[in-house]
Amino acid sequence: MTIKHTTVDAAKTYSADYRDMREGVSHEQHTKPQLYEFVRAVEKTLRVKTIPRCDKTVHVYREGDLMTMGYIGYGDFATSVHSDDKFIVCARGVQNMKYNSHTDQHNMRMAVNMDTAVKHAKRHIVPYTVGECATALVQNVGKEVNTFRRAVQTKYDDAIQKVGLDSHYSAKRKTARIMAEFQSMIQSGHTFIDKKLDADIRAMFAQQEEANRFRDRAVPMDFVNIAERWGKQVVHCARIKDVTISYSPELELVRTYEPDEVSEDMQHKCAAMSMCEDGHFVEGVGYKVNANTFYLYV
Repeated sequence: MTIKHTTVDAAKTYSADYRDMREGVSHEQHTKPQLYEFVRAVEKTLRVKTIPRCDKTVHVYREGDLMTMGYIGYGDFATSVHSDDKFIVCARGVQNMKYNSHTDQHNMRMAVNMDTAVKHAKRHIVPYTVGECATALVQNVGKEVNTFRRAVQTKYDDAIQKVGLDSHYSAKRKTARIMAEFQSMIQSGHTFIDKKLDADIRAMFAQQEEANRFRDRAVPMDFVNIAERWGKQVVHCARIKDVTISYSPELELVRTYEPDEVSEDMQHKCAAMSMCEDGHFVEGVGYKVNANTFYLYV
């Protein structure tokens, strides 16, 4: 899936800013009438809602869903030469091989006839599954984890150098031998005469333990989305085997829980993250997407 994934919250926030930029003039007033003929047809046929995205397009979503399902539009969407206006449907399930996979057009179906475009919408504008939601947004939390991992490694390298050893890869074996001797001495109860050196060595091993938590290891996390289904609250969950792999991460344990089936650990972590701002990461706890969606350390 190459399309940019957009949450309903993000689409609504952007749309509000877009309306402010237009100084209160409605989206429908400054777009071509064919767009809103198409919008009304899609809303009626699919029983969905729409949010203005730009002068030529609108997001399509269902109230209560985490993700928008794609977007529809009317205009000239050709990338190289001017073309006639067309109705378009852009969704993750579309693959238009005429266009580069890094462009939105790769995920577009285009049609001159509106009825044809509505049929395209019926086929391709579909809700995200729990697993798709989990993988669609994992890149942000993966960046946070990798940033923290690099910071931990940097602190460890600095701690090694503070002791007077070489932290570079070329000196890895030599440094490891000396560190092993230091560790044996400390474990046997030895205290170094130089108090600062003694403190630096002990700090180095403490930092080594932290660095070893991340080195060449997978970082599994649980994706958690609290939603409403048929008038009842449910908790959608999916475990990602390694959030540091943002391209095609592996999933397991995808299921939906009743609120009383959720573990105490997950409840506590959700409560802790709910007090943070959206997009906030807390090492050892998780990452907050929005008020109802989190990635939590396993």
